Amino acid sequence: MKKLLLILICLPIIGIGQSHFINQYNLQMNGNINATDISINTYYNSIDTCNISWRVIKDSIPSQWEFSFCFPTCFVTGIFTGQDIFFPNENIFLNCHVYPNGQEGSGIIQMEITTNNLYKDTVTWISSISSLSTTKEQISNKRLYKVTDILGKETTQANQPLFYIYDDGTVDKRIVIE
Repeated sequence: MKKLLLILICLPIIGIGQSHFINQYNLQMNGNINATDISINTYYNSIDTCNISWRVIKDSIPSQWEFSFCFPTCFVTGIFTGQDIFFPNENIFLNCHVYPNGQEGSGIIQMEITTNNLYKDTVTWISSISSLSTTKEQISNKRLYKVTDILGKETTQANQPLFYIYDDGTVDKRIVIE
């Protein structure tokens, strides 16, 4: 009787075994407007045979941007759904590419993956494209206002932390060793 009870207790666990896992569900990728393509990947790992289908469920990226996926093969931009069969013990590449087309901004792309018409996973890619820095122009236009020590007293003495304060309000922290 005890054995039968143990089998009945364990049967639901055996019947609902894990068929797959995904390494990362939330991924962050960054670049600047000169980047033609930014991407980041994770992996879909099949434990058993997995009949999968996927679809984009959220796309909040700037309208000038384009994106594509590699899962397991690379698709052209404009493909928002797919399906495949993965066999036991496969490590499948899952990647999103964003093409910013010279436009700064940020956005989210979410893919819902359905496994064996039963399990649903959501993978999220957060993308951020920044404009180019104009640091060189700013440095050439600013003038040194004063140099202070850590207490705020004006000094030019070396071998200690110094603060170079410029007329545009920026501050460089330096240690000049002589």
